[in-house]
Amino acid sequence: MSRHSQLPLIETDLARTFVAICDTGSFSRAADRVARTPSAVSLQMKKLEEILRRELFVREGRTVRLTSDGEAFLGYARRLMDLNEETVSRFLTQGIEGRVVFGAPDDIGYIAVPQILKRFASTHPQVEVDVKLRSSDDLRRLCDAGELDLAVLACGEYGQRKVTIVHTENLVWAGLKHGGAIAREPLPLALASRGCAWRAIALDALDAANVRYRIAYSSGHSQGQIAAVLADLAIAPLPESHVTAPLQKLGAAEGLPPLRQYEVALMKRRGCSAVADALAEHVVASFADLQPTPTLAFA
Repeated sequence: MSRHSQLPLIETDLARTFVAICDTGSFSRAADRVARTPSAVSLQMKKLEEILRRELFVREGRTVRLTSDGEAFLGYARRLMDLNEETVSRFLTQGIEGRVVFGAPDDIGYIAVPQILKRFASTHPQVEVDVKLRSSDDLRRLCDAGELDLAVLACGEYGQRKVTIVHTENLVWAGLKHGGAIAREPLPLALASRGCAWRAIALDALDAANVRYRIAYSSGHSQGQIAAVLADLAIAPLPESHVTAPLQKLGAAEGLPPLRQYEVALMKRRGCSAVADALAEHVVASFADLQPTPTLAFA
């Protein structure tokens, strides 16, 4: 008998529930996602801890957080889910062909698109994916016109359009470390093009705080904003993940108002194909993998 046959097996349902808890930050919300009762979810996690002979959660009153073993297992659980999905899809979708047109802004695209395409290719290898990189405003118009099957975008508003929020991140003020742009009046800004949520959030915050500013630079790509900041010509509102040395976060100490989170939405055209729906599922899953592990709460 091999050593592997003596080890217990982890059911995919246990891994799925564990990942759902980590993604939603709550046992009760995870229960809704996996269609179980909260008590059943708790029993599943007790069983999982017994199989691994490790505590995965530290319980503190009504909240819980992952232990170091829990954080380690999260990576394995996601890989188990990906492998299960890839294996099943490999046989159920074999022979499916077609074409899907997918849009993303450059600024969002480089974060998640490689993972999205990799996952989709593993389950639908015969499907052609046409990727369009445009501004969020352009993507919204293309989706409305039926020229895109689906798109991820970050617009200031969506009207009556049906969208699914797939990612949120803190928006922060960024300036050059030890730079002088922050001290200039009126405050010089490097902003995204009109229609981008980052621009609207920043201007609304400055107007509400009565901060005098001028729009010094506009760009359809975040690299254009970052270039102006690196040259110490302006400051810019950027996702927190974009602010790395030699840039630094600015805030109340520099007289700047706080910025709210921005959202990345998934938009699909009406009547899109089953193949496009499958790609949409990979989009949601790929962005979920980007999320930092939240503080978990029983709610």
